[in-house]
Amino acid sequence: MKEGKLPLNLLEQMISSSKNTNPGIIQGPKIGCDVAVLDYEKAIQKVKQFYQSKEDIYLVFKTDPITFPTPNPGKYAVIVNANDIVTSGALPFGFNATIIMPTGSTQQDIFEIQKGIESECKKNDIYLLGGHTEISSSAKTPIISGAMLGFVPKDYYVPREIHVGDVVICVGWCATEGLGIIASEGYAKLKKYISETSLKKLIKLGENISIIKTALDINKKIQPGLMHDATEGGILGAIYETIIPEGFGLELITENFPVSEEAKELCTLLRIDPLRLLSSGTLLIVTTESKAQMIINDSTIDIPIRIIGKIREKSFGAKLNAMKIDPPGPDAIIAALRKIEEGNF
Repeated sequence: MKEGKLPLNLLEQMISSSKNTNPGIIQGPKIGCDVAVLDYEKAIQKVKQFYQSKEDIYLVFKTDPITFPTPNPGKYAVIVNANDIVTSGALPFGFNATIIMPTGSTQQDIFEIQKGIESECKKNDIYLLGGHTEISSSAKTPIISGAMLGFVPKDYYVPREIHVGDVVICVGWCATEGLGIIASEGYAKLKKYISETSLKKLIKLGENISIIKTALDINKKIQPGLMHDATEGGILGAIYETIIPEGFGLELITENFPVSEEAKELCTLLRIDPLRLLSSGTLLIVTTESKAQMIINDSTIDIPIRIIGKIREKSFGAKLNAMKIDPPGPDAIIAALRKIEEGNF
């Protein structure tokens, strides 16, 4: 397709399936309309019912793009934004998407991305509020920039409170997002070194990185002091950027991190650290030890939940196995994809 805005006939096709039935949405996607309009009092009814709360409601807002190559960028644009929304305790409500496609993209390419967005929104009862689509020579691969809003009652807001003696919990396997991308992008070359069964398992894990239900259920049950979705920089980067700038120290143990055997095998082959690898879908929680045990012993949660360390005084520093942790750097996925491209195993 040629550079510029999407032709009106294609735009009409894109938004024809994005009809909103929520009474809180006054204006949603429509040609010629530049904004979404909400009736706030009606829009917040769902979150009040979910938490059974009578407290005032906070509005939570988030933006995040998808720039790495993924098989379904529309789907992941919704997930990564929703993941961050729920770490505040908020229910995701509405989503806007800006889609920038390279010149030469087909109508089908664009519709597939829109389909991924709509499908993931519908799956999680999130309303598509609007967006923008264009073809640009500035883009080398599809770029989807998402913006999401959500609502949380004041008494269920996760306040990012940290105390010395709190424990750090990892919920879910580490590095699933990054390994899913690596296994998918490098499948043809990697299957010479890693079994196809292992690669397919990593791809499947990488397709299921939503923490929406898990995070909301945990917040309902224990109301932790902090929740954070580990993205670029991996679980170590997420812990560092969350704890150290707040003036605390960290004591972490490598063997406590939940890393699957398939993940260890692939990371060993590519000589990358799974704890420094793109890890959306891995939920980081800081809370008291007694609350941690409540969710560790919760049989309704069917993914790994491990205490990986403790919050210490600032003077302790940040340590992994008693060794200093470096601040977050470039994500390990960059080096991994380069090695696959070059055949440098």
